[in-house]
Amino acid sequence: MLGVNPATLRQWTASGKLHVYRTPGGHRRFSAAEIAAFSRTENLSDPCDVADEVIAQLRSRYRALAQSPAAHQGWLATIDDGARRHYHDLGDQLLELLGRYLHAGTPRLRHRGLMRACEIGSKYGDLARSSGVDAPRAVEAYLLFRRPLLDVLSHSLLAHATLASQLGRLMRDAERIMDEVLVGMTRSGPSAQHDDPGPIPSRREREPV
Repeated sequence: MLGVNPATLRQWTASGKLHVYRTPGGHRRFSAAEIAAFSRTENLSDPCDVADEVIAQLRSRYRALAQSPAAHQGWLATIDDGARRHYHDLGDQLLELLGRYLHAGTPRLRHRGLMRACEIGSKYGDLARSSGVDAPRAVEAYLLFRRPLLDVLSHSLLAHATLASQLGRLMRDAERIMDEVLVGMTRSGPSAQHDDPGPIPSRREREPV
C-alpha cells in the first residue's frame, strides 16, 4: 500500500529506524503513518523539512504509545480518562511548540518558546498533583514521553548524514525545550516562586536580535 518493500521494513526495524509492534498471536504490525513519514525523510535535504518530518513522526509515535501496554501498566493504569485526556492535550501543545521552536529564527522567538515550555511543564506538574501522582512518578511519565523524541532525532541524524551539523542543532534545540519543561515541573505547585526568572538563555539566545 505504501510502496515499501518488506525487506526494507526488516532492515529499518533491525537498525532501529522503525518500530514494530507484535500482536498476542506473534504477528508483526507497523504504523502506516510512521512508515510514510520515515519514507519521506529518506529523500529530504533541507533541515527545515527534516524538522517538519520529525514532528510528523513524533505525532505518529505518540499515538501508538498512547495505545501501547506501556502507557497502561502499573500506576499509569490508575490515571482516569479525564486526566489522561489532559495529558494528551499538553503533549499536543508541546509538539506544536517544539515545531515552532525548531523553526525560530531569532533569539526573541527562541526565548518565548522556552518560556512557553516552562509554562507547559508547570501545568504538567499541577495536573500530576491533582490526579494524585507524586513528583518521581510524574518525572517517570514525562521521560516516557521524552524518549521517542530523542529516538526520532537520532534516527534522522543517521538517515541524513550530510545534514549532521544542522540536525545536531535541531537536536540541541529539542533537548533545550524538553529540559525547560522539566524545569517548569519543579516550579509548579503552591511552593513555586511567583516571580519566575524564566529560562537561563544559552549563548546563542543571548545574541542580539
